[in-house]
Amino acid sequence: MNLSVPLGFLAGAAVLFFGVFRGIENSGVFLSPHAGIIVIGGTAAAALICFPLKYFFNMIKVMFAAILGTRHATKVRTINEIVSLSVSINSGKQLLNLVPKVQNHFLKESLQLMETGGLSDDELFEVLEKRVEFQNETYQRDSSTFRIIGKFPPAFGLIGTSVGMIALLQGLAAPDAFQKIGPSMSLALVATFYGLVFSNFILIPIGENLNQACEDDLIVRRIVIDGIRLIKHSKHPLLVGEHLKSYLQPAQRNKMRKVA
Repeated sequence: MNLSVPLGFLAGAAVLFFGVFRGIENSGVFLSPHAGIIVIGGTAAAALICFPLKYFFNMIKVMFAAILGTRHATKVRTINEIVSLSVSINSGKQLLNLVPKVQNHFLKESLQLMETGGLSDDELFEVLEKRVEFQNETYQRDSSTFRIIGKFPPAFGLIGTSVGMIALLQGLAAPDAFQKIGPSMSLALVATFYGLVFSNFILIPIGENLNQACEDDLIVRRIVIDGIRLIKHSKHPLLVGEHLKSYLQPAQRNKMRKVA
């Protein structure tokens, strides 16, 4: 699990609580159901217009996947797994018996495809490259979706503020209008506050998180393809490990298992 996401939400909540709510005498002004309905409901409506209903529900799953960090693949773990496979095969073990124990889904899928036979080397790697390309496009689409939706809340926040200002101006003819100007304007601006928080605290960060996860996943899949190529050509485990280390930073290379 990627702890940075929940820690980021906790830090953001703390900033809002101590920097905003505790800094205003009447913090109850932020509890405006009308502003919430306009911003959240309007954003959901705009998202439904932009994207199909089925895809809209899938975005909710993607959001929780980003929060839990389940999309972040580990490069070191994948390389160690490939090197271990290479060591086992080099020692005479059958690949067919090793595949069920493989943890990385794409690595297992690639090994199964290689084991079935019937494909030349060029055909095998053409299929794997196509699957990498498709998965990367899917992840990029999920990332861009959240960034697109992130543009809506501030706009609906301004709509809510405009509605509040219209209501305020309508009441200026009342005898006690002067005393109500301050409270009414503060309520009107709550919608803008909601829109900015919802966009910059939830949607845009999740979109950027998914973009980073997409880049990490692409690197891991490139590692898998290179590992499959080296294993298929019966390269020594030491060469396999050293070749795949090129995808790691120097500090990460220390976490690699040593090949005996």
